Amino acid sequence: MIESTRNYLQITRCLHISKLLESAIVTAEKSQMSYLEFLHYLLEKECSEREQRSITRRLKQARLPSMKSFDDFDFAYQQSITKKQVKNWLSFVWIEQRENIILMGPPGVGKTHIAIALCYEAVKAGYKALFHNMNDLIEALMLANLDDKMDVFLNKLSKFDLIVIDEMGYLPLNSVAANLFFRFVSHMYEYKSIVITSNRLFNEWGVTFNDNVIATAILDRLLHHAHAITMLGDSFRIKHLKQ
Repeated sequence: MIESTRNYLQITRCLHISKLLESAIVTAEKSQMSYLEFLHYLLEKECSEREQRSITRRLKQARLPSMKSFDDFDFAYQQSITKKQVKNWLSFVWIEQRENIILMGPPGVGKTHIAIALCYEAVKAGYKALFHNMNDLIEALMLANLDDKMDVFLNKLSKFDLIVIDEMGYLPLNSVAANLFFRFVSHMYEYKSIVITSNRLFNEWGVTFNDNVIATAILDRLLHHAHAITMLGDSFRIKHLKQ
């Protein structure tokens, strides 16, 4: 009967229950579970395993460069971001409302840490997220444009609930790249959420895009529904070197 039951479980795709069936029966007998308690126990194990596998799959899709969490962020050292702000962000109302988060400031103040942690928590909360370095995103946009597959690429990106763009502004863009980035932002506008980290303040974005008109058009769309934070202070890296 155990083998027959396991076969039924595999047919119905309850694969985790199928693997733990015999040990679960032993646990149920020792704990003197009722029929309902045993059924609840099995389904809880199945759902828990499915959720963990789903998180693992979404984390792989997210392509995070490293694992960062808010638990290891030094809020005492970087006071431009508060725990209250983070708590509000982790409600993910801003993703549901298709809002953006823009983190600006000099290198080393924790912008990337915050962006990675937001992406990680969004994935755990059930959202599909994708992390891109700005240069990698521009390269992908350029290749898609050369292959005449820009619409395909943008539609692929729009399947994600959240797209993180890290290190925008370190290298200036030519006119083609700037226009392609504008197309990307326009495609996502009021449709998906974007997190951007940048070492340049808004009034310097014209330098990044080599065109004040393009920069203004991009900012107009990003800032329409956005949380903009300027992160100040010394570099975390310099702090650790001094210790």
